[in-house]
Amino acid sequence: MEYEVPVMIHTGDAYSTTAKLRYAHPLNIDDIAVDNPDLRIVMCHLGNPWITDCQEVLYKNSNVYSDISGLVVGDFRLPTATRYVSKINELLNYVGKPHRFLYGSDWPISNMGSYLTFVRKLELDEDSYDLMMSRNTKYNFKL
Repeated sequence: MEYEVPVMIHTGDAYSTTAKLRYAHPLNIDDIAVDNPDLRIVMCHLGNPWITDCQEVLYKNSNVYSDISGLVVGDFRLPTATRYVSKINELLNYVGKPHRFLYGSDWPISNMGSYLTFVRKLELDEDSYDLMMSRNTKYNFKL
């Protein structure tokens, strides 16, 4: 059965102290992807802080996508946020062309202007940038 649009699943850290992180680990997505190969799944937030696990799920399952939203609360210009450039570049090198990545900022939690500046710091050629910033979303959500 082919599904019209993907299901979006929160992965990674939760801002709430009452959330149970074990349910948000990206490895849980592997079970769903394997059991439902016609279902497209978007892992929200790259499974942060489990980005390495997220990259394996993406590499293994062609029906899994991820957005890059919600990696920071506030502004990406904070010194602690710059580590994400190398983490995401490593993920992109591992997974390959960003044909399964979607832009997202998680606004208003994260500052959209600083997110756009952050994305420009990634090692993306113009085609890859266009895939992540618009074409992948248009394809997945039939826009």
